[in-house]
Amino acid sequence: MINFKNDDFSQLIINHPIIHIEHGIGRYKGLTTIKTTSIESEYLIIAYADGDKLYVPIAHINLISMYNVTSIENAPLHKLGENWYKTKKKINKTIYDHAAQLLDIYAHRKSKKGFAFKKYEKIYESFCKDCSFKTTPEQNKVIDAVLKDMCNSVPMDRLICGDVGFGKTEVAMRAAFLSVSNKKQVAVLVPTTVLAQQHYNNFKIRFLNSTGNIAILSRFQNQKQQNLIFKNITTGKINILIGTHKLLLKNIIWHDLGLLIIDEEHRFGVNHKEIIKKQYSSIDILTLTATPIPRTLNMTMIGIKDLSIIEKPPAERLAIKTFIEEYDPILVRKTILREILRDGQVYYIYNKVQNIINIANRLSKLIPEARIKVGHGKMNNIDLKKVMNQFYNNEFNVLICTTIIESGIDVARANTIIIENADHFGLSQLHQLRGRIGRSNNQAYALLLVNNFDQITSDAKKRLEAISSIDNFGGGFSLSNQDLEIRGIGEILGKEQSGHIKHIGLSLYMRLLKNAVSAIKHGDNFSIEEFSKSSVEVELHVSALLPDSYISDVNERLLFYKKLSNSKNEQEIEQIERELIKNFGKFPNFAKNLILITKIRIIADQIGIKSIKFNKKIGIIEFSDINLINTEYLLRIFKEEPNLWKIDNSKKIKCFYNLDDDYKRIKWIKKFLNNLKR
Repeated sequence: MINFKNDDFSQLIINHPIIHIEHGIGRYKGLTTIKTTSIESEYLIIAYADGDKLYVPIAHINLISMYNVTSIENAPLHKLGENWYKTKKKINKTIYDHAAQLLDIYAHRKSKKGFAFKKYEKIYESFCKDCSFKTTPEQNKVIDAVLKDMCNSVPMDRLICGDVGFGKTEVAMRAAFLSVSNKKQVAVLVPTTVLAQQHYNNFKIRFLNSTGNIAILSRFQNQKQQNLIFKNITTGKINILIGTHKLLLKNIIWHDLGLLIIDEEHRFGVNHKEIIKKQYSSIDILTLTATPIPRTLNMTMIGIKDLSIIEKPPAERLAIKTFIEEYDPILVRKTILREILRDGQVYYIYNKVQNIINIANRLSKLIPEARIKVGHGKMNNIDLKKVMNQFYNNEFNVLICTTIIESGIDVARANTIIIENADHFGLSQLHQLRGRIGRSNNQAYALLLVNNFDQITSDAKKRLEAISSIDNFGGGFSLSNQDLEIRGIGEILGKEQSGHIKHIGLSLYMRLLKNAVSAIKHGDNFSIEEFSKSSVEVELHVSALLPDSYISDVNERLLFYKKLSNSKNEQEIEQIERELIKNFGKFPNFAKNLILITKIRIIADQIGIKSIKFNKKIGIIEFSDINLINTEYLLRIFKEEPNLWKIDNSKKIKCFYNLDDDYKRIKWIKKFLNNLKR
C-alpha cells in the first residue's frame, strides 16, 4: 500500500481549507501553544463560518484532513454544529455501498483460479543478460513483484506506474518471457498504431536470442495479413501478439493465452474495458502507465489492484526544462532553430487536423532552414507509416503532428517539443506529450504555448501550473493526484467523476472508504461516528509537544505531528524518532513526552482501552473490551498491591500512584500497559 500525499501537512498554508471529521470544513489558521497551569500543549486552529474558531490538540490531528477539491478561495465553510451531521449521514451510506461493491469485485477476482507460472531460472537469467542496460534496484523490485504474482495461482492484476524511459517496457518483456517459457501466449494491447509498431520493433530486438514468434495487429495490416494472424493465433504459432483495440475483436481465438499487457489504460474507452473484463477475467493482467487514471488510482489506494511504482530515472537522464508562454512567432523560431542547430529534431503539436497544413505552411515561411513534414491519424496507413519512419530515421527535423505521438514513439534525437494551445490539453496528455522528448543524455525543452493568458479557464491555469511545477522524473503519479483535485474524483465506481466527494474532500473520502472496506472484511458495521471516536482518549497532564525551539518551521512540526498520529505500531514511531534526531538533534523533554504518549496510545488501542487519564496522584483506565487484556496479570497486581488499585466497575479501574516526575510517570504507565498485553 502506498502513502499518498493528499494529506501532506508540510504543504499546508494559512487559510487553506481543511476538514475536521466531527465539525466539517474550515480554514487552517496556524499552530499555537497554550499553557494551562504548568502544562504546555500545541493546538491547530481552524476558523469556521461566522468567525467561530476551533482549537484542536495535536494529539487529535488524526481527525483532520486536507480539503483539496476546490480552490482555496471557493471552498465552502461550515458553521460549527450545523448541517455537518446531515452531510455525514449521506456520506456514510455512500461509502458503505462503495466499499461493499469494491469488496465484491476483489472477492470475485480472488476466487478465480489462474495459471501458476514456473520460473525456469537458467533460461530466464540468459534472457536477462540480453537486456541493453543495467536494471536499477527499484526496477528489480518491481520485476520481482510481477514474477511473484505470475507464479501465484490467483490471476494477477498489477499496475506499473513509471514515467517514460523508466523501464516499464523491460518489466513487461520479462513478464512476457515468463509466459512464453511456460508455453502460454501473450497479448500486448496498446492505444495507437504508432505505439504498436514501436513495441513490435522493441520486442523483436529484445527476443532476438529467445524462442517466440512475435506478430503485430493494427490498421497497417491488410485483411489477408490479419486473417493469417488470426489463424496463427488459434494454432499457437504466434506467441506474442502486439496490437491496438483490434486485439479485442471477437474473431480472435487464442490457442492458450496466459498474459495480457495493457499500455496506457486510460486511452481505452469504457466499452473496450468491459470487453477486457469479460474476455480476459481469468488470466494475468499487467497494466503499464505513466499517469494512472483517477479511478485506477483509487482501486490501488484501497488495495483492490496491486501497484508498483518506478520513481527514479536512469542515472544519466536530465530533467526536461518546461516553459509556458503566450504564442510568439519569434520565440517559436528561436526554439526550433536552437534544436536543429545541434542536429536535433522537434515535435510541433497542433491538434486540429483541418488546419494542420496551414500551420505547416506558416512554420515553413517562419523557419525556412527547417525540414518540415506533417503526421496525423486521418492520413492513410501507408503515408503515416512512411512519415513516422522518416522522422525516426532523421530524414527531416520538424514533425508537425496531432497527439498521435502521445503514447510510445521513441526518437532519441527529438529533444524539443512545442505544444500550441496547451491550455486545451488534459494534464495526463501534457505529461505524456512532454515524455516523448528527453530520451537521450541531451538537455530537452518543452514549450507550452497559449494564445492569451487572460482568456484561459481557471482549470487550464491549474493544469499548466501543475505540469510546470513537477519535473518529468516520476511526476506522472503526482500529476494524477493533482488531476484528481482539479477535476474532482466523484463516484469511484460510476462513469461520472463528480459526486459526494465535493462535500468532504478526496483525502477524507479515501480514508473513510479504506476503513469501511476493512470493517466489512471483518464483519463489523462501519459508521463515520465510530471512525471519529476510534482513537483512544489519553490525558496524562504533562507537556507533550515539539517545541518551536526544537523545530522552528511550523510545517515541519505539522508533518511530524501527522506522522506520529498515523503511526500503527511502535516500530513506526521509533523510525520517526530516528528521523527527528537525525534532522534536529537530541530530544528536549517535551518531545520525549510526546513520543512516549504516542506509544502509550498505540498500546492502549491494541489492548482495548477506551480512555486513560492520569495526574500526579490518581489514574483512571476505562476499557472498551476487557477480553483483550491479560486478566491474570491484573488480578495478581490487585492482590500484591491492594492499596494501589481499585476496581470501579467491570470496565473501569483506578490507580493511586503518587509520582511527581512527569517522564518517570508516563514511563511507568507504558510499562504497566505492556504488561497488560495478552
